Amino acid sequence: MKKLISGTILASLLVISFSCKKDSVETTATSFSAKVEGTLWTATNMAAGHESLNNVTQIMGMGATAAEQVYLEFKGSGTGTYKLNVDNLGMVSIGTYSFTSFMSAVPVGEIVITKYDEGNKKISGTFHFQGEDIDGFVYNVTEGKFDNVTLVVQ
Repeated sequence: MKKLISGTILASLLVISFSCKKDSVETTATSFSAKVEGTLWTATNMAAGHESLNNVTQIMGMGATAAEQVYLEFKGSGTGTYKLNVDNLGMVSIGTYSFTSFMSAVPVGEIVITKYDEGNKKISGTFHFQGEDIDGFVYNVTEGKFDNVTLVVQ
């Protein structure tokens, strides 16, 4: 249930961040990409949010359709390395298939936050993980990187 609520909050943040008028021109490049099973994937839309009540940070990159996405979540805020476990997870969705570290008995991967700037509302970092589906099939997500993704703190 917590994951559903967190996902709903991030989806709301995506809608808000893409519907708001920007007052100034952003000078730093924003990007989100990873290799999914060895093939480079690049997000066309991205957003991040931190929910202070539960102390959870979420980062999402979406492809050309909502069915293509990479989702990261970790307990906490700030720079550092977050090993994947029951509180920290990675998920990749391709079409109707979803692969998540949460399904694995022993999660593999990490999220490394290199910039967590609440003042300028930006987050950057790297990630990699193995995602598993309900049938036990594994997808590898490597060389993940996100730069200057807009961060909303609530």
